[in-house]
Amino acid sequence: MRPIYHLFYRLLPIKKVNTDNQLFLLTEEEIKIIRNKERIAIWLAAFFGAMGVVLLYVPQYAFPHLFPDTAISLFGKTFKVPIIMLVYSVVLVIIEIMLLTFLNIWCTHEIAVATGFLNYQSKKEKEKRNLLINIGLEKKNKAVLKYGIDPLQGINKKALMAWNFFFILKATLSNMLFKILIQRLLGRYAVKALQDFAGIPIFAAWNAYGTKVILKEARVIIMGQNLIEVVCQRIRKDQEPTEAFKQLLYDTLQYIAISKRDFHQNHFILTKNLFEIYNVQPKDNHWLEEGYYEKLRAAGKEEKEVCQLLIVIGFLLDGRLSVRERLQVHELRKEGLLDISTDEITAYQRDFLNGRGIEGLIAKYI
Repeated sequence: MRPIYHLFYRLLPIKKVNTDNQLFLLTEEEIKIIRNKERIAIWLAAFFGAMGVVLLYVPQYAFPHLFPDTAISLFGKTFKVPIIMLVYSVVLVIIEIMLLTFLNIWCTHEIAVATGFLNYQSKKEKEKRNLLINIGLEKKNKAVLKYGIDPLQGINKKALMAWNFFFILKATLSNMLFKILIQRLLGRYAVKALQDFAGIPIFAAWNAYGTKVILKEARVIIMGQNLIEVVCQRIRKDQEPTEAFKQLLYDTLQYIAISKRDFHQNHFILTKNLFEIYNVQPKDNHWLEEGYYEKLRAAGKEEKEVCQLLIVIGFLLDGRLSVRERLQVHELRKEGLLDISTDEITAYQRDFLNGRGIEGLIAKYI
């Protein structure tokens, strides 16, 4: 399927827009363009979800003879299996997934153009093409592993797989629960058609939500690319960094990673830039051991401020602040290692997402 998405990407036109060189700062015109595109994409995603339910059930009620059960003999018993209906359902799901992916790629492309991240020349670049398509496909960039940074350090992999499986089936499970609720409210004799079509708002809502999340991620990654480079240039030191500071920097990046518990493009770009700037040699694995807070507390003033800035940047650069991260901010404040609140971080995060930049945060520590 990927070649089809690449072809679709290449066919998308580049419309000329007025942009500046600071991709992480947006003008009112750029914000308006982006929000309009996102609004269109979210409504279309909801429409695709609703139509998926309609096209699944209307033909079955209108033309039941086209969906006969197939008799299958097994262990001397005969079972009736709706094979045609199952195949039809799978085809509809594939079509819907493709349409949603095309929609996500289109809107991600439009955001990239509106911010100036993509133009006539850069659209042909393989790296940018893969980045934007991967956003549309919700594909995680795990390249940070080559630096020995692992967000899943110490996590229960089986529990993670179970949660991901549940999340994939979220719409189907929600629909099942909604049908049960209807049966409870209307009784066991509730019309079957009502139960079937009750899934329309469920699938429409989940599609809209999923697209909204992807488009927020697109904005975060696109604007984050340039912002990270600016931050890394601002913290660059002319003198040769000590081995102790390199180790502390390594620990800080791993601390950020396990705080997120997720692979993120911006964290990879941040890690890549810092390793190049400070000439840090990557390891196969770099697990965060006990005593990180003590190392941070014992560091010199400038080195400590760099790590403090990186921690806050790492927390906000994926566009969300989890409960786990909020607790860690409170812990860092209690230890006297951070003098910024979760409300302040959330405000900077909001400014970053709305294209107003985070100059106040950078100036606070540098």
